[in-house]
Amino acid sequence: MMEFMLWLEQTSLGTFVRESPSYLGFPGFLFAHTLGLSLVVGPAVVIGIRILGMAPAIPLKPLVRLFPFMWVGFAITVMSGVGLAVADASNKLLNPILLTKLVLILFATINLWFLKKRVFDRADVGEVVDKQGRILAGSLMSLWLLVTIAGRLIAYWRAIFDV
Repeated sequence: MMEFMLWLEQTSLGTFVRESPSYLGFPGFLFAHTLGLSLVVGPAVVIGIRILGMAPAIPLKPLVRLFPFMWVGFAITVMSGVGLAVADASNKLLNPILLTKLVLILFATINLWFLKKRVFDRADVGEVVDKQGRILAGSLMSLWLLVTIAGRLIAYWRAIFDV
């Protein structure tokens, strides 16, 4: 396994992200990762707040137009995250916080898909959402919060786990 991770680090992508002296390397990938995450989490929070009834003046039905932005943000986040992980694969791919973050992202993505199906892909989209839709919205916001926290803690995993 370690040989594979070291090989990943030596790929052209890993070398570019890690060693590029320009803003296109690590800083560019980190910026893209942050931008992608904001395109996912920002609209998800707006939708969640509206569904939970905290912003009743915002009409619900037009919020469906935010989903394509969230999926584009998700794609940007995944692609840039792969680059960041490959650049330091022997360290990052053994990181339990990163692995936790990936599981949380999986759950958040599934939750987002169910939320769209449950609330927005119905012919009778109304201004009031049922209990299941509210649970999906609350859990979506909670999951993305946990993903964001985990992302920030990745750099500190050795101190956290006293490795």
